[in-house]
Parts: sequence; structure tokens; C-alpha cells
Amino acid sequence: MTFWEFFKYCIRLIFLPRSLRTMEWKMLSLVNKDRKENGLKKLRMQEDLRIVAREHSKDMARKDYFEHNNTLGQTPFDRLEQARITDVVAGENLAKIRGYQIPVQRAQIGLMESPGHRANILKPDYNCVGIGIIKSENQSFYFTQNFAKRELVFTKKIKEIVNIKKGLRIKGYFFKETKDIIYQIKNHIDDKDPLYENLIKGVEENFDFIVPFSEIGIYQVLIFASTDPDRKNFHIVNKFSVKVRKGWFF
Repeated sequence: MTFWEFFKYCIRLIFLPRSLRTMEWKMLSLVNKDRKENGLKKLRMQEDLRIVAREHSKDMARKDYFEHNNTLGQTPFDRLEQARITDVVAGENLAKIRGYQIPVQRAQIGLMESPGHRANILKPDYNCVGIGIIKSENQSFYFTQNFAKRELVFTKKIKEIVNIKKGLRIKGYFFKETKDIIYQIKNHIDDKDPLYENLIKGVEENFDFIVPFSEIGIYQVLIFASTDPDRKNFHIVNKFSVKVRKGWFF
């Protein structure tokens, strides 16, 4: 939680202590308390993950079910991909409770008492989370926690359709130190060799660059980042598809 996020959270605790959004931040503080007690770094709340988590809680509350797979058969990973969130490592926790005076604390205690859920909360790989809480008509609270390991965060939404003349703008920041970035363009995600790739050296915390395209079509964009001080080893940190066209219709 950044200083500004912590400040807003304190204000909400004073004036809106029972609002669902305040409860989401309260659960984050409990998650981070449990992680700290186990020698782990805190998680940062991410708005895109929180939107997906909130939508799943809302869907469960509205349709009266409690499962990781929704009524359309979508898995947690399907929902993340649909929202164009493609972090390589991700996991989901669910909780549902009713009749407790302090539902957030009870839900977090229950999750920590469950081996599988506890493992997600205490997974060292994770560095961020999205928490979505919804209250149903019968006064049940639905909790969804979406965890992820992120090297970077996009501050500009990745477009699904781009104009060939403008290319695809990628803007965001890294969680850690200076990185080198490689982006690859492929026809298909499983293609052995990319159509082309480019190395962007010495990126500081923030990055902002354009991915160009030479022809219209549907492409897979893969983003790699360096993982060591010498910046010689790279691993994939994000991937997504994009449709390139010349005008509005083709």
C-alpha cells in the first residue's frame, strides 16, 4: 500500500467503515499482516485485478453459486485473459460468509485455516493482489482474491485493435530495478520464431514505447524482461493478442 493509498484507506475507515471498498482495503491489510508474520513481503493492490475479482464476487452473489468456475464454464485464468491480464503466475481464493459482525476478519481467518488458500496468501512469488467483495440480497458476503506475480504494470490499457500507422503504445512501470525489454511479434503464440523482435535497453522504472506493425492481421505480442544485474537472461512477463487494421473496417 503506497502512502497515498494508506491515507485514503484511513479516511475511509473513519467515514465509510462498512463500505465494500473499505472492506477490500481492510482485507489487504490483513493479508499483508499474515504475510509479514511469515517473513514475506507485502502485496500491492492492483485495480485491474480488483475489477476481475469484484466481477466474480458479483456474479456469484447474483446467481447464487460459489465456485472458481463461473456458470459460463470460465476458469479464473479465462476471466483474467478476457480482461487482457496475462501475468504468468496467478491464483485465486474465494470465501463466502454470513452472520458475522466483522466479516472481513472472519473471512481472512477462514482462508488462513484452509491449506490451499493459505498457500496462495503466503506464496513468496506473488507481489500483488486484487480483492473484490460483494454483499448479496440475503446478506451473504462473497470474497474473491486474485493474486499475481508481476514484473511490470501497464498504466495505459492495451488496445485490442490498433491502426497500422500508429502502432501499439505500451506504457507502464516496473516493480523492481532497471530492466531491458524485448518484445516479440508472432502470428501464433506457439510459433518457434517470431516475425520480428526488438530490444529496448536500460529502461528505468517507467517505460513508454511503440510496437510497430508492417501488415494488417491478428498478432501475438510477447513482452520479456531481464532477470539479472547483467541483463542477459530474459523471461516472459506478459503476452496478449492485437488486431491490426488500416482503417475503421479492415
